[in-house]
Amino acid sequence: MNDGQALITLAHFTSINIMDKKINRLFLLFFWAPFFLIPVGGRAAVADSLWTQANAFYANGQYPDAARLYAEIEATNSISPELYFNMGNACYKQNELARAILCYERALRLAPNDAAIAYNLEMAQLRTLDRIDILPAFFLTEWFRNLRHMAGADTWAMLSLVMLAATLLFFGFFLFFRSVRSRKASFFMAIAFGLLAVLTVTFAFYRAREAADRSEAIVFPAVVTVKSAPDNTGKDLFILHEGAKVTIIDELAGWQNIRLLDGKEGWIEAGNTERI
Repeated sequence: MNDGQALITLAHFTSINIMDKKINRLFLLFFWAPFFLIPVGGRAAVADSLWTQANAFYANGQYPDAARLYAEIEATNSISPELYFNMGNACYKQNELARAILCYERALRLAPNDAAIAYNLEMAQLRTLDRIDILPAFFLTEWFRNLRHMAGADTWAMLSLVMLAATLLFFGFFLFFRSVRSRKASFFMAIAFGLLAVLTVTFAFYRAREAADRSEAIVFPAVVTVKSAPDNTGKDLFILHEGAKVTIIDELAGWQNIRLLDGKEGWIEAGNTERI
């Protein structure tokens, strides 16, 4: 499969949408606007100009120039799934496998249900040399994970407020109504919305924690030897190759204690990875 067949391009995305990535972000901006005046207009205009130029470079096959401009946009903190997706494509076209996987992983973190991002990430991972078996998760755990990934932390937080408001509303009906039937119905509705409020606020907490988690990383060198201890004299346990995904569970004196998806652990020098 050649590069053109392997990748889904970002032709259907035409704008970075810096200020309106999510409806809930508009809500937060509206709420805080009276208190803070944030000079974002100039930065947004610069990012949009770079975005147009970068896409033009990509369309013309000038992938190094496109990747450079995408990186400049990232430096302005104008990040989005579309930005990392396109940057990943530009890196993939240059055979920068680790950088492409890193970008796709970052894009997928921002848009966990995007099929195009997931597909391109899978295509890039198929080119890596390491075949790591993922430890199976309990089916209910996987089901809840997929459910909470249907929305971001802000969306779940807003839904929890709606559910809480509905809970209070039906509890008020329960106190107000005199009919036993109406009071019973209001009571059970308040319980149902209360449980949904707890569920949505729990999802918001986990999604926020996932967004803040920087423990996952991508291996960049072509070959890395994993040691049994944070020292060059440690026993060689196994090797990893460019593009392998690891979880950093500890750091010590320039070394990282890493864990693979199959549960294997070991130590590698810190400069060999970049966090997602």
